[in-house]
Amino acid sequence: MQQAAIPYNETERLAALEAAELLDTASEARFDRLTRLVQQCLEAEIVLISLVDKDRQWFKSRQGLDACETCRNISFCGHAILDDTIFEVTDASADNRFADNPLVTGAPFIRFYAGAPLVFAGQRIGTLCVISSEPRKLTPKERTILREFAAAVEQEIQDRQQEHAKQELAASRDQFERLVANIPGITYRCKADSDWTMLYMSGGIDPLSGYPATDFINNKVRSYASVIHPDDRERLEQLVMEAIALKQSWVLQYRIMHKNGHLLWVEERGKAEFDDNGQLSFLDGLILDISEEKRLKRQLITLTSQLPGVVYQYQQWPDGHAAFPYASAAIQAIYGVTPEQVKDDASLVFAKLYVADLPALAASIESSSRELSIWQHEYRVCRDDGSLSWLAGRAVPERMPDGSTLWHGYIQDITETKQYYLQLENVNKELELARERLNTASENALIGFWQANLETGELWWSPVIYQIFGFDEGAVNPSATLFKSAVHPDDWRLIEQSEKTARETGIHDVVHRIIRPDGSIRWVHELARMLPSDTKQHVLIGSVQDVTERMQLQQLKDEFISTVSHELRTPLTSIKGALGLVNAGTLGQVPESMSKLLQVAHSNSERLSQLINDLLDIEKLIAGKMPFDLLAVEVVKELEYAVNNLQPYASQFAVNLHLGDVAPQLKITADKLRLQQVVTNLLSNAIKFSGKNSTVKITADRQSDQVRIAVHDSGIGIASEFQPRIFERFAQADGSSSRQSGGTGLGLAICKELVEQMGGAIGFSSVLHQGSVFYFTLPLHTDSKPGKAVDRASDENTQ
Repeated sequence: MQQAAIPYNETERLAALEAAELLDTASEARFDRLTRLVQQCLEAEIVLISLVDKDRQWFKSRQGLDACETCRNISFCGHAILDDTIFEVTDASADNRFADNPLVTGAPFIRFYAGAPLVFAGQRIGTLCVISSEPRKLTPKERTILREFAAAVEQEIQDRQQEHAKQELAASRDQFERLVANIPGITYRCKADSDWTMLYMSGGIDPLSGYPATDFINNKVRSYASVIHPDDRERLEQLVMEAIALKQSWVLQYRIMHKNGHLLWVEERGKAEFDDNGQLSFLDGLILDISEEKRLKRQLITLTSQLPGVVYQYQQWPDGHAAFPYASAAIQAIYGVTPEQVKDDASLVFAKLYVADLPALAASIESSSRELSIWQHEYRVCRDDGSLSWLAGRAVPERMPDGSTLWHGYIQDITETKQYYLQLENVNKELELARERLNTASENALIGFWQANLETGELWWSPVIYQIFGFDEGAVNPSATLFKSAVHPDDWRLIEQSEKTARETGIHDVVHRIIRPDGSIRWVHELARMLPSDTKQHVLIGSVQDVTERMQLQQLKDEFISTVSHELRTPLTSIKGALGLVNAGTLGQVPESMSKLLQVAHSNSERLSQLINDLLDIEKLIAGKMPFDLLAVEVVKELEYAVNNLQPYASQFAVNLHLGDVAPQLKITADKLRLQQVVTNLLSNAIKFSGKNSTVKITADRQSDQVRIAVHDSGIGIASEFQPRIFERFAQADGSSSRQSGGTGLGLAICKELVEQMGGAIGFSSVLHQGSVFYFTLPLHTDSKPGKAVDRASDENTQ
């Protein structure tokens, strides 16, 4: 405990205290009236006029305390007289100067203290102080009130010295009037009669009622009771009489009728005064205008009624008792109770809680109260129909002076959201199980999955891809740079071309080589689809599979087919020529019985010859041995040439060929012979698969630095299950021996190789029974791009 220092002018101070002639005198109404007013205005438990003597502090006036003096060495007022400002201690138990003070550890258990020095003859002789047993802090307005009352006490001390000096007495009264005028609200003293006859009333009544205070003094013009709303008078009289009977103060709210007709809400705090014989003398009090507070409260109620949940205050005392001092009307929808039913007792709410959730809920409340931390919890309540609903609550706790905890919070029904998340949790579990199954299947089949953003370069892939590419999973992260470093340099253009095609068709399908960190070369097949997006982002999701063994088998098959094709070509040429001579009659007339068989043999030899030629072409293309003479080619001329050549063939199928408008100056860089081979193949396919009296259209248009040539038909279309294989060798939608349209199954594969080796790309779109569009792009030719002959054999490195 820290004792207060002795003032440097202690001798002069004690002399001034002696001159005041206050020590050990009887109580006086002039001082008691002021301390009672202070007690009412500041809602203090104890109010003292304390005079600090040499070894003690003696109380000239006291409210709420029986003792008339205490030792100076334990006094708070001894500290207060050391300065002219108000000395305030908000929580003495937490203040090192006072924590072990007997007045703190024992009665009156001081926690809050505020003392305004009292000056007489230029010396601080004591204080006007307010004391509470709960922590507190004065507001600026309350400090002003305390200081003004201290000034009034000082004036009363002066008046006491000059009791018969009328001029000074008038000044004291003026000082009191000024003090009262600065106090918010209306101070009054009245008789305890039915009219509440006013003996004194401050000027604050003027704006509140529209009438001057002089109207009410001794009921000169009207009584104060006359401006109280008639519906409130009986209730007020009853409550005031009950408080008087119990010798207690009262706090009441009621309505005042203003002169102009509108109503104002006021709050009155009052207390009865009794004489030495215990007879009722006067009623003293304070009246405050709370109309704005009432308006804001109504507004709050209106706003909270629009919320889906309940805004509330929940209070819990140390003995376990709990209540909801405030709750919006929505509490009925949440708990099935009204705000009035739980205002003083929360047991009806706890009866609604799901029993299994009670322990966790109680623990969360206890933790929040103990640590004064935000309470946040989800729990269930039982509805009247037996079903359960989920609630989510959040509240901020506040410790109250009586040791209870008051939470300010909000609770809402989250049943639908909770059910959604529970369902989502189940779906996530199923997805996790599916993912585990997919990963297992992926590992067993050595198929990896990936996602790539073609704009940002962001890349993700599954763990199996590390195994396929030979990367150390723990040492590297997926990236476009890492992937590119693994691609065989000679195959990178294939990937770029496939990505370009994917931007148009949505399909990325490419087979290429990779070089593993150990130097081994493997073949992989990438297959992906473009995600639909409203943005300009192109995101591919697909798979990659090691197809090295398949490519090796394909190479063996190609070598076998090439060998067979070369071995068959010479004898087949001789057979076809011989049959041609026989059928032409060069060797004489052929019997009619043999003619049909010879014609069938010749037709099949022609077909076989075409197959062998296609096989040899595809072999050259794959091996990069087919030469290309890339020159500036006028698109419109080449397309007209192809249409004219195929018109007789189209007539056989009753199909009309139509060339769309093509800009005459449009040129591409291409090999004329190979270009005609591609266009002829696409047109003949469209003719074969179109119905009678239909039209096959060919168009050409510029797209940036490319020219797009497209063949449109309204034929049978291509089945969706066959579309991924449309450009594979020997791929045919109808593989039976009885299919309607003949062919080797190599035409589109040859077209794909020809277009790609001329620096272009090929694709298609098709709807079953509605038709197809096959298109390819080739580089736009400009004068700065001279034609050149290219031998692809020197441009390829094959494994």
